Amino acid sequence: MVAPAGKIALRYVEQAEKYLDGIGMRHLRGRHVAGSWHQFGGTDQQRADDLNSMLLNPEVAVIWCMRGGYGAVRLLDRVRFDLLLTSPKWLVGFSDITVFHALWQKKLGLASMHGPMPKNLEDGLAADTGMDHLWHFLQGEWPVYPLKPHSLNRGGQGTGRLTGGNVTILSMLKGADIDFDPKGKILFIEEVGEHLYHLDRMMYGLKVAGKLKGLAGLVVGQMTDMQDNKTAFGATAYQIISQAVAEYDYPVLFDFPSGHDKCNWPLLMGHKVRLEVMKDKVAFTYVRK
Repeated sequence: MVAPAGKIALRYVEQAEKYLDGIGMRHLRGRHVAGSWHQFGGTDQQRADDLNSMLLNPEVAVIWCMRGGYGAVRLLDRVRFDLLLTSPKWLVGFSDITVFHALWQKKLGLASMHGPMPKNLEDGLAADTGMDHLWHFLQGEWPVYPLKPHSLNRGGQGTGRLTGGNVTILSMLKGADIDFDPKGKILFIEEVGEHLYHLDRMMYGLKVAGKLKGLAGLVVGQMTDMQDNKTAFGATAYQIISQAVAEYDYPVLFDFPSGHDKCNWPLLMGHKVRLEVMKDKVAFTYVRK
C-alpha cells in the first residue's frame, strides 16, 4: 500500500486494511503511506522510497496505490522500475496513476490494473464500487461487465490491446517515451472536474498529435463533475468526445462504468480486448489465450 501522488488521510488507509483483512489478503503499508508534504503523500524521495521498498520485497505481489491527485510523474527518475523485468508485480490504481500504467505498458511490456482505490470504499458496498471485482480479477476471475447501449455509441467491432486512462495525464505524456502508440489499440479515457473547454482542448490536442487515428476502438468512461463557464460551451463531455472522433470509423462505446464515480470497474490495461458495439447491444470482453 503506497501513496505515490496526493496525500491521503490515515482513516482511508485503515479502512482499506480492514477491507483486505475481511477478504483474507495480507497487506503491508509503505513507511510514508499516510505522509504529507504540501499536497503530496510525502516528499518525492519518501514516496519513491516506499515504491522501491515494495519493488524489492519478494513477498509483495500487488502494489496498490492509495489515491491519485498529482505527483506520480515526479517519481519516474527515482524509482527502480527495472526491477519489474525480473520480478513482475501488479499495479493497481487510476487517475494520476495513469503515468505508471503508461510506463508498465510502454517500457516494461507488462499489464496493470486500472481500478478502485481506498476512497471508493466510502461510496458504497464493495461489490457496488467494483472493489470486490478488482480482487477477484487479480486472482484470475475474469469479469463480465453490465453494459448498456448509449445514444452516442458508434457501431462496429474492434480488437486490440487496452491502453489509456485519465485524459489530462494522457495529454501531459504526449511525446514522452511512455506515450502510447494508438495503432491497433483500444483506447480508454475518463476525466473528473475539468472545464468542458479544457476537455475539448485536450481531445483536439490528442487528435492533432495523431493519438485518435488508427485506433481499433474507443471506450469512454465516466466524465465526472465536469464544469462549464458562465458562457456555456454548448456541448456535453460525451458530445465533445464524439465530435473529436467523428471522422474515424472505429467503434465507440460511451458510459463505461469506470473512472471517478461510485462504480469503478477494473480494467486490465495492456491486455487484448474485443469491443463490439451494436444498436441494441454492446460487449467488452477480454481475449483469453
